[in-house]
Amino acid sequence: MEIGKPKVKTCIEKNWEDEDFENCILKENPTSLIKIHDTTFDSCIFSHIDFTKINIENVDLIDAIFEDCDLSNVQFDKKLISRVLFKNCKMVGTSFIEASLKDVQFEECNTKYLNFAEARIQKMKVIDSDFSESSFLETEMKNIEFFKVNFYRTEFIKTNLDGVDLSSCEISESYFDDQSLKGMIVDSFQCESLVGMLGVKVKK
Repeated sequence: MEIGKPKVKTCIEKNWEDEDFENCILKENPTSLIKIHDTTFDSCIFSHIDFTKINIENVDLIDAIFEDCDLSNVQFDKKLISRVLFKNCKMVGTSFIEASLKDVQFEECNTKYLNFAEARIQKMKVIDSDFSESSFLETEMKNIEFFKVNFYRTEFIKTNLDGVDLSSCEISESYFDDQSLKGMIVDSFQCESLVGMLGVKVKK
């Protein structure tokens, strides 16, 4: 599946004091605690930025690349996330509750405890990332690819996984309700654990 890539060809290197988050590259952390609110990161590249020291509130992401950044516990609730790449980022506890995500990719990210409750996701690819103990509650998902994703103890409740291939993923101790299980693609080894979750014993 091809997803839309971030459009960031004309970016200029800036610093946080510019307070301009359009067509920019940011490689240095701010020298003091700053607050960013009611804006859009548009056509931006962020490299090695620690967002745990930046107060982000009410920020949309459009055509953005985050490389080697720490976005742990940042809230993107009810925000627009479009054509965004998260590469080798730490995003422990990051929240996308009721967010709208389209053309988004997570690659080699530590993304434990993510919250996608009631999010609307269209065209998302996740590669070699840790989504363990995350939550997909009433999440709308269309055109999704998961490859080598750790979903250990992750919950999928009232989430459509019809046609989603989890055969390369770790799903041990994950929870799927009946609605989420329907049409999901797994391998033979995963099938046994899912059958056990339903209370059925497999005779060997």
